[in-house]
Amino acid sequence: MTGDCKTASGEGFAFSLLSRGRFSARLVLDGQERLCLGRVTLEEKFSETGALEKKLRRHEAADLLSVGLESLHELPFGCEYAIARDLEISDGFADCSCDVKALHFGRVGSLDLGPVIFRGGPCRAAFLTCGGKGFREAELGDGAELYSGKLPLLMISVFWADGSGVEYAVGTDLWRHCAAQNIPDAGSEFTLSFRDGELVYERRVLIYGREAVPEKRPWRFKDLISWRSGGECAAAPAGDVAFSVPGCQVSPASRREVRRRVRSGSGNMVMTGASPCLCGDSSHVERPGREGFLHFDLAEYASFRLWANRHLMKSGGSLAVRCDEKSIFFNTVAARNLASVPRRLERSGDENV
Repeated sequence: MTGDCKTASGEGFAFSLLSRGRFSARLVLDGQERLCLGRVTLEEKFSETGALEKKLRRHEAADLLSVGLESLHELPFGCEYAIARDLEISDGFADCSCDVKALHFGRVGSLDLGPVIFRGGPCRAAFLTCGGKGFREAELGDGAELYSGKLPLLMISVFWADGSGVEYAVGTDLWRHCAAQNIPDAGSEFTLSFRDGELVYERRVLIYGREAVPEKRPWRFKDLISWRSGGECAAAPAGDVAFSVPGCQVSPASRREVRRRVRSGSGNMVMTGASPCLCGDSSHVERPGREGFLHFDLAEYASFRLWANRHLMKSGGSLAVRCDEKSIFFNTVAARNLASVPRRLERSGDENV
């Protein structure tokens, strides 16, 4: 690793945002590097590795339930580009966003978000395709191509011999990862392969043909990373109050209801029957009456868990989110983390965070 970094650390993990080098971020579990996020490439030739660092910051929440990491790089090639990352790290989750925009009235053309790399010799993996009925077990043979398609994978679950596990999931904005399907003379390519002891997920989200005219707009892509170390996390307290809010959690009605339940409750609460889903109702993402805004609400559950515990812990309470046993996500790392109460993160020893 080269250059500076800002890190959020907690029980058994350290998640770092890096200023320079091949990777933009990395996750270390129990001292072992398990996941690295690559860097953006534009127009198939302008790599973020040659960008100029403009900002690298760390923000601690007062209650230490989360830490924010943010960076800004500018790429002085082509029409020049700005690449901003914003990560909210809590116990077991990293809610990640990457913003890419062209400067000086330019346009963002072909765009590769960079690989998601699971390192350290994983022993087992499974993945879920968009619209898939269940997870597919991956054969981790060297040189194996496990998936190749124009649609992104919804989730990748990876485990190591020491019991640790890491998951990548597409963010709420699934429609952006699929945007090329609705752009004339454009395409996309997503591949998952195993080589040299690493599981690599590559994401070419925009591939423009010669006749394509890129939109004059910035792009934002969101992802959710979940993890568990080899040790077991503390069990959540028995719930004094249980409630369920079915349906897509991205919808304004669901958001209002779950927050109403927490604000009107107290003590140790449990949200039951959680069932992450794909939803095509565009009104949930403020595009009523329009088509093509497919979204995935897993990240919304993680966001609600953090918000609710931040609210309830002020009076000694907590909230756990229990996944429906019939859900295909029931045995995932993400579901396990949702069912636990988030622990506070470590305070930085650096005054200039």
